[in-house]
Amino acid sequence: MNNYNKLFLIILLLICIVGETYSGTTGKISGVVTDKSTDKPLPGVNIIVMGTQLGAATNLQGEYHIIQVPPGNYTVKATMMGYATAITKNVQVRVDLTAAINFQLSESAVEGEEVIITAKRPLIQRDLTTSKRSTSKEEMKFIPNAENAMDIVSLMPGTIVSATDQVLDVGGGHTLKAQDDNVKNIHIRGGGGGEVLFQVDGMPVNHPIFGGHGVLDIDIKAVEEIEVLTGGFNAEYGEAQSGVINIVTRAGSDTYSTNFAIKTDMIGSQKNEDGSQYGSFYFEGPELLTSKLLPAIGLKLPSKTTMFLSGSFKRTDTRFNNFRTRETNKIWGLFDIKDKQNNNYTLNAKIVHKFSDNHKLIFNYQRNDSWGSSYNWGAKNIPDSLGNSKSINDYAVMSFTHTLSSNTFYTFNLSYLQVNYFSSLRGMSPADFWYWTYDETSNTYKYVGASFFVDVDHDGFTDIGLGNDYRNDLSKVLTAKFDITSQVTKTNLVKAGFEFQHKNLAYRNIQQGGWYLSDYGEYVFNDGPEVPKPDGPYPEYGLFRWVFNAYPRQGSCYIQDKIERSGLIINAGLRYDWFMPGPSVDNEQYTEQWETVTGLDLNLKKFKSYLSPRLGISFPISVKTVMYFSYGHFQQMPSGESLYRDPYSRDFCGNPNLEPKKTVAYEYGFAYQFLPNLAIDIKGYSKDISNTVVNGRVQPEKGRAIWLSQNMGYGRSRGLEINLKKRHANYTSGILTYTLQWANGYSSSPFQLYQLSQTDMPLPIREQRLNWDVRHQILLQFTFAVPEKDNLNLFGLKIPGNWNMTLNTTFSSGNPYTPGSSAYYVPPNSETADYTTNTNLRFEKKWHAFGMKLGVTIDVMNLFNRLNSSTYWAFNNWTGQPYHYGDISGAYPYYYTWNQMVRMRDPRIFNQGRRVVFGLNIGF
Repeated sequence: MNNYNKLFLIILLLICIVGETYSGTTGKISGVVTDKSTDKPLPGVNIIVMGTQLGAATNLQGEYHIIQVPPGNYTVKATMMGYATAITKNVQVRVDLTAAINFQLSESAVEGEEVIITAKRPLIQRDLTTSKRSTSKEEMKFIPNAENAMDIVSLMPGTIVSATDQVLDVGGGHTLKAQDDNVKNIHIRGGGGGEVLFQVDGMPVNHPIFGGHGVLDIDIKAVEEIEVLTGGFNAEYGEAQSGVINIVTRAGSDTYSTNFAIKTDMIGSQKNEDGSQYGSFYFEGPELLTSKLLPAIGLKLPSKTTMFLSGSFKRTDTRFNNFRTRETNKIWGLFDIKDKQNNNYTLNAKIVHKFSDNHKLIFNYQRNDSWGSSYNWGAKNIPDSLGNSKSINDYAVMSFTHTLSSNTFYTFNLSYLQVNYFSSLRGMSPADFWYWTYDETSNTYKYVGASFFVDVDHDGFTDIGLGNDYRNDLSKVLTAKFDITSQVTKTNLVKAGFEFQHKNLAYRNIQQGGWYLSDYGEYVFNDGPEVPKPDGPYPEYGLFRWVFNAYPRQGSCYIQDKIERSGLIINAGLRYDWFMPGPSVDNEQYTEQWETVTGLDLNLKKFKSYLSPRLGISFPISVKTVMYFSYGHFQQMPSGESLYRDPYSRDFCGNPNLEPKKTVAYEYGFAYQFLPNLAIDIKGYSKDISNTVVNGRVQPEKGRAIWLSQNMGYGRSRGLEINLKKRHANYTSGILTYTLQWANGYSSSPFQLYQLSQTDMPLPIREQRLNWDVRHQILLQFTFAVPEKDNLNLFGLKIPGNWNMTLNTTFSSGNPYTPGSSAYYVPPNSETADYTTNTNLRFEKKWHAFGMKLGVTIDVMNLFNRLNSSTYWAFNNWTGQPYHYGDISGAYPYYYTWNQMVRMRDPRIFNQGRRVVFGLNIGF
């Protein structure tokens, strides 16, 4: 590290110790209080956020600000002797944003007189300097069949959730599973699938091995707010190139409440039901020991403790039931339940302990248990011969907040994340498939493995064989983070902080270990050439072995200033990140083996560091018009598998010298409220992407060529986004979004060059459309909601209130694909498949009965029964359509046989048809 970086690090650390910082889990309320008759500012007015211990007093200019406000809806009160009390209800606070609430007080001789106003959520957020979309817990209730946080994220504009198969065809009849089935690729504004930072209550929860993917399945009943940043984001956010998904979980209230919900599509006889069963609960209120039991025996503590406990389950046979024999499992060691194809259980507990008005301790624990098996069309005849998987993810965080004054507070967070993933056939290890047998022909004993997949009757479907891939890894991440924030002046909110993270990665991925011995196994059992013994368990087995232990450490610090003036808001910040690959790759044995298989000098960089400037500017031209601009550098270290894939494995090798991937992003936007309840937001963006990871071929002087992870990829995306938003009025609200986007790059997958080499196709020499380059996207959400006390008059009929209905429609132009051709070279992804569209409907009716809050929901998914096709399954790239009976076989003019067509028409080509889900909610 050069002297400049050392000096910069020291300066930032000093700022973190004596300066001001903040974590992205709270917002701010500010405003001005004036005399209604004279319009002069009123100093000394008490401002209170009711139901909390937050408040402030106005200064000589009548100004006030309240920081450290958790997201949610509040009632704010202004009081002063000689004036009527002013109360503003429905004040909505969002993470990292300022809610502007001004008061005008009237003189009053009557004590206790109140003036109550209900605030409207602003359509134009004057201090927003970049694109973000926030969804509160109340808004989530309207989204059709939303069950977890990712259901909300997938509906954000410019977001594509990739459905690509994680099993790659690597030639020679072999396949390679590159990623877990439950790890989904989320592409934001043309970025790659692992370029997103996931945060829960301000702490990172990305996958320790696969990088920018989430690992926690959080039920929406446990969520207070979901914030998705898709443009430039502030310096406090790191290890992300495309976006930030910030989830704030719920905390317990001062009163007890509970809720139970169940949903299923197993009612009647639905053609498209998938045997889905969903249930959830939550319980919140004061913690029982300190609030009830101890006071009952005369011991009352000055502190205050609240709790929030929730859990959920989702069990489904999916729309593609593999008809595998279901087992019975014990849930959390308590209940024996027969499995479905996919099973997912969540548990969440959050305790907030307030020692005093200035000291708060929060403990949060989350656990996800999931297990099941996948669907394989080619092996549909032998479902019990395929492997299954199980994952257990645990996350715990402790957060301490100390309020130094009304202007300053700091937070210290300590979190622990553990991700445990296991998959195999009935728990068998690779060695369990192998045995010695006597060969009478050669009069010798032979070491043989499991039977290969064989299509006995030649109908295209496997009839015998055993799946034998093996995964057993355990990853642990310990994170410490310190943040402090201060309203230094009335216009400057300065933030800074630092973060340290230590990872313990144990990755065990042995593929086809029941069929093939490793090179070392050939040496041990079949007198093959002597080779070094690879790391990890079962070193004798596996055609592909990705096994490593790694102990990387990384950290960061940042400083940021939010300047708020009447006609100008600036978010300016600078971030410093560092990374150390750890001792597992910093030793002579590893270095010698790596240099042998690659033919290169390692020259390990033991310490990497990089700077990321961020800038966002907003120009509030008027109350109804805002222009904004953002610019930033966003960098992210490559995934653990790209860094540490061991050099003993066949064909592929990791590279601990990889540099961080980098994105330089620009955005310009304009927002205008042209009617009292309607506003439009138009924004354009551009992203330049470099240093993406691609497996490139290297040839040592001796031995076979190897595919090495390298920073040789690049890309760029640009687009236009138009949002039309209607605020709730006259029973209706909604948002309509149109996105026009281009996403080009060198490669859509780290393995693309390897796959091209297996078919002797030329390697790319210029940018091409990426697999997620969806040119047009339209999203519509329209809600019709009638309050409880209103009766809707329809053609003279009075319809009781307390119900709502939401229509959610999506339209996307097709995915790109490479057309079939008899020519030697065809530009990749040069054609576009058919468009896709889908409409979901939700209806909810609520009422009160017997002291309970009851609700019935009906979710109709794919309302118009539209069959959208995919380019990933059973897609004929010669016709640009799904395979149909009567198709001709590519460049060779003959018709596919009946058996060939049955095999190629994988039912996953079409999305699920119309499905109705019924639900019941009971609250107390």
